[in-house]
Amino acid sequence: MLTAADLDRFRDRADRFIAELDEEYYLHYAGHKEKLELTPIYERYADVTALEQAQALGRAADGGRGVSELWRFSAEGYLSELTREHAERIAELEASLEAEIDGETIPFRMLRPTMANEPDRKKRERLDRLRIDLTDEHLNPLHAEGVRIVRDGVTDLEAPNYADLYRRFGFRLDELADQCRALLDSTEATYEESADKLFRARVGVGLDEIRRWDVIRSFRAANWDDQFPGDKMIPALEATLADLGVDLKSQKNVELDIEQRPKKSPRAFCAPI
Repeated sequence: MLTAADLDRFRDRADRFIAELDEEYYLHYAGHKEKLELTPIYERYADVTALEQAQALGRAADGGRGVSELWRFSAEGYLSELTREHAERIAELEASLEAEIDGETIPFRMLRPTMANEPDRKKRERLDRLRIDLTDEHLNPLHAEGVRIVRDGVTDLEAPNYADLYRRFGFRLDELADQCRALLDSTEATYEESADKLFRARVGVGLDEIRRWDVIRSFRAANWDDQFPGDKMIPALEATLADLGVDLKSQKNVELDIEQRPKKSPRAFCAPI
């Protein structure tokens, strides 16, 4: 039987565990670290992700949000621990894989941004084929194995499948599915009309012809480039904040990381350390 003191200790340990994980993800995806090293963190916090801990919290959960959230956190930690090596390997591959096209070498993580910036539709398709081939050969086997491991691990948490586990956490998945279906049904015609106009305006093809490599280009919205020149973005940010009464340069706890690094993720990500 878990006591209030036990729960407080778990909260404190979980808080530190999250902080170290987030910092590790930040260092890797910001390009400061070559490898994503999760194993030492999971080893230091083995008690937080232990199966026995998740099971004990599951028994203590009484439907109240507090303990139920701790139970979910511990269960997710247990499943993540089972696949931490897969996460490390996937991150390593994403940071090291490269593609060759027209004599140019493009890092794997830069393939999507390169597609978005490429006005030639045929070349976008070739870039996408390269990305898919690399994903299928190197990454998808790891993803698939990880899914199998999690599927089997869910049974250790006394749930027949992943969806049922989250129902036990209090997620009303069936109601959510009904709401999603209703939303899709009510917006389908509007989406088709609006998307067709957008795609024709930005990439020159309609909804019936659009392909994945075209969608990423349309979202790039290159027609707005003249209004957002790169060399004026930081001054614009500083001026906007100044109008709100915030002097960005005097904020000692804020650092704008705009340096280009070879292993830095081109996509935005959040690491609330």
